[in-house]
Amino acid sequence: MSNNSYGPPTAYADVSAAVRELGTAPDAHGPTLNTAVSSEAVEFVGRSLADALRPHDATTVVFWNTSDEAVLGHVVARELGAAVVRADEVEGVVALSADIPAGARVALLATAWTHPMRLQALVTMARLVRVEIVAVASVLASPERPEGDLPMVTLLAADALTAEPAGHPEAGSGRA
Repeated sequence: MSNNSYGPPTAYADVSAAVRELGTAPDAHGPTLNTAVSSEAVEFVGRSLADALRPHDATTVVFWNTSDEAVLGHVVARELGAAVVRADEVEGVVALSADIPAGARVALLATAWTHPMRLQALVTMARLVRVEIVAVASVLASPERPEGDLPMVTLLAADALTAEPAGHPEAGSGRA
């Protein structure tokens, strides 16, 4: 058991244990955590990702609109005190669920960034509405990287079944 400052002790020694409990499922946007398995594990992972993102001072969290990503995204946003914006794609057209205010500091979030077009679409949308992308975050190590020098925040260096803690989030210093 480990203690956390947000509630009762948890059964997770680290993020990798919580991710292994949840497991992942395929999705059109990439793998997602099986958030229906354990709300406690989702809370642990979401708080951990929010803690890793906190130095980037995100005011808005943007993610693809799938049920599992939405659960994770809402936990992260709640912990950061940030707004939530979901992205949808219909027949090649990307739309955001809400306007992102000018001056917003945006963190793009996914369980893993495995499709280059999905990540680039969100980067492009953020740039079109002229907001600052402060981090591209994921739970699992992602083979995709955004163009440019955007900071990357990753919790785990391996897949969900053999996950080991990444140690330190990767961070660049570029601005969108």
